[in-house]
Amino acid sequence: MAKKKYSINWEDDKAVSFEVNGMEYKSLDDVPDEADRLKLEAMMDSTEDAEFDAQFAKMDKDVPSTDETPIENIILPIFTGIAVLMLLIAGIASFNNILKTGREVSVSGRVVDMTKQLEYDQNNYNRVIGETYFPVVEFTANDGKRRSVQLSEGSFPPAYEVGNEVTVLYEPDHPLDARIKSFASSALMWILPGITGILGIGFLAAVLVVRRVISSSELSSSTT
Repeated sequence: MAKKKYSINWEDDKAVSFEVNGMEYKSLDDVPDEADRLKLEAMMDSTEDAEFDAQFAKMDKDVPSTDETPIENIILPIFTGIAVLMLLIAGIASFNNILKTGREVSVSGRVVDMTKQLEYDQNNYNRVIGETYFPVVEFTANDGKRRSVQLSEGSFPPAYEVGNEVTVLYEPDHPLDARIKSFASSALMWILPGITGILGIGFLAAVLVVRRVISSSELSSSTT
């Protein structure tokens, strides 16, 4: 028994006629054999499904993906901005410290008092959890006026005692901006530029590492 041949004629994505072994029918209802009708219906369904899948694939291809954003478009600009900001702060603070130390003059002074500041528990202000001692120094500035200044460098236990002779550094235009000449006071000046400088270098190193990793992965992808 010869195998039957089926075909569907389409116009504007619509089936306009059907053929079974060369016999043309205007609609499926005109096909007398039920087996032939089922075969043509299956052909129509498969054709329509294929066209739908093709259209859906094209739409999906045309729509840009928003789920995946390259890491360099997010991480690198943020880290670079933070690195630049931190290094800028470190540079400005270092420059100001250099200018300040260049303007300072030294005179002899004496510790005349130790001011105690208490630190309280935030949940219970009747409970003292710490104390810091700040020296008050007295010195005669170059303008001949005697001044008494409480310094900002505090410690516990007290680093000085009343009556200690010390060397005082101050700016002539701002005599109240004074400090005791010591390693601790010099280190305190460089805390801000030191911390911001380290952070800036750390973020900059992270940017360079990420760029290197991305470049290596792109090179590997292009060679495979």
